Amino acid sequence: MPAVAAGDLVAFRSAGAYGAVMSSEYNSRPLIPEVLVDGETVPELESGVTAVVLLDRTPFYAESGGQVGDTGSIRSAEAAFEVEDTIKLAGVFHGHIGTLQRGSLRPGDAVLARVDGARREAIVLHHSATHLMHAALKEVLGDHVEQRGSLVAPDHLRFDFTHPRAVTAEELTEIERLVNREIRVNPAADVRIMDFDDALETGATALFGEKYGDRVRVISLSNFSKELCGGTHTRQTGDIGLFKIVSESSIASGVRRIEALTGQGALEYVQKTSRMLEQAAHLVKEKPGALAPKIEKILNDLKALEKEIDHLKAEMASGAAELGGEAVQTINDTRALIQKVTVDNPAALRDLADRLKEKIKSGIVVLASVNGPKVFLIVGVSKDLTDRFHAGKLIKQIAATVGGSGGGRPDMAQAGGTQPEKLDQALKKAYEVIETT
Repeated sequence: MPAVAAGDLVAFRSAGAYGAVMSSEYNSRPLIPEVLVDGETVPELESGVTAVVLLDRTPFYAESGGQVGDTGSIRSAEAAFEVEDTIKLAGVFHGHIGTLQRGSLRPGDAVLARVDGARREAIVLHHSATHLMHAALKEVLGDHVEQRGSLVAPDHLRFDFTHPRAVTAEELTEIERLVNREIRVNPAADVRIMDFDDALETGATALFGEKYGDRVRVISLSNFSKELCGGTHTRQTGDIGLFKIVSESSIASGVRRIEALTGQGALEYVQKTSRMLEQAAHLVKEKPGALAPKIEKILNDLKALEKEIDHLKAEMASGAAELGGEAVQTINDTRALIQKVTVDNPAALRDLADRLKEKIKSGIVVLASVNGPKVFLIVGVSKDLTDRFHAGKLIKQIAATVGGSGGGRPDMAQAGGTQPEKLDQALKKAYEVIETT
């Protein structure tokens, strides 16, 4: 939206700006001083048009300090304007962004301004929980913790902070415990307006990068949290109900991020997680409390089985690549085993090539395998022949036939390809390359 100069707007006051919780509706009707469309003042807003509506006083909270803007409605007897977001214009004025659904609005109209109460309540819970979590982070991790950004939304909260390492599971559990303890203690939010310097002397936390005026609003939640904040908060911390951390991650060097839920969202998350745990325990026929060691045993057994399967596949492939008859050829006095085998990964192919190279003692092993759309190739050269044959150079010529490339040491090289239909040509190419080298 185009920038609007402060001088073009009419000043107003925000309802409940100094209260713990802003009012979500006016009994008396605020007036519309201006309506803006594409940054320009209009004399009348018609139905279906998106605009910014200004009010001489408003219950809406404008996006600030990480808290998202309110949504709701502005209505008159004949008009319905749906507020989709509320922002600050020129850093001072509240702009109500939305679309007129019916009727018309004009400057001077008296309207009823109503915030989406359920959405506001969800935001409020996450904002107060953010303050409690900030205090808990300092207590658990240390005073070096400083806020580096936040998001307070209706469905979750996000908090970025300075910390040199990942927060451990034990530390996250303790942070959760402290926040939920304060929720159960249920202190009332204490809201005071005071001079900035006086606020700092009381121990209130000023957030990094925030700009404050001479007079500030201090929110205290018991003796646990005290911060400078202009956002909306619960009247009692118990209103939060439940606090649950759902993720912790790194977003930059020395900066961590925690995301969390409160209230109904936190309860639903815990219930969903609990159901998943019970379902998993049922599948492995174990109690939820013993699920972790049971899963560990299953994974260990699975690794052992996979290892045994790989061994059996190698044995089968080795048997298929028998050394009798025409399997081992003599090309210009050089013994060579050039063969297609059945293995499903490069590691198994390498293991088979090592075993066959050891069996033929002196010579060259060229093996190829197909796994879906992929071709695996390997060339092994016995040590006594590396002065004449370089496995890496040989495999580059062979792999090109199947649309691939590769390389490696003089005695061992691997490659891949994407044209399995040309594998027979690649094996023929291997014979020709060895013959002409």
